[in-house]
Amino acid sequence: MKSARVFTMTGSVVLLATGCLHGMGYTKIVAGLAKQSIDPVTAGILKVGWFALSAEMVALAIIALFASAMERGARIVLVCALATAANGFLLLHFLGPFIGVFITGAVAVLFLVGGALQAKTASSGS
Repeated sequence: MKSARVFTMTGSVVLLATGCLHGMGYTKIVAGLAKQSIDPVTAGILKVGWFALSAEMVALAIIALFASAMERGARIVLVCALATAANGFLLLHFLGPFIGVFITGAVAVLFLVGGALQAKTASSGS
């Protein structure tokens, strides 16, 4: 169980830091949009999408961290891995390869390994 928590905790710390750093870029997005002639609805979608992704990363990091401490939390960690992998796939599909895709993919793998190890430990301990 200890190694499972290490993988999940590492992924959570990386995702939490990434979410916070991504959120800090919000002011740059707003300033950049003010200089462009973009439809207000499109600008609003971009703003909320940026902020929502930041909030989702922070929330998934916290959920995975708490789930890793639960006796039967492996499934929750695996759902966090799936959500993170889906985000990574969407980022790759729409924006192409960049550092955010690689970080998101790495976190998905960390959550997947942590959740799988946690599930294995829980099933062998029963």
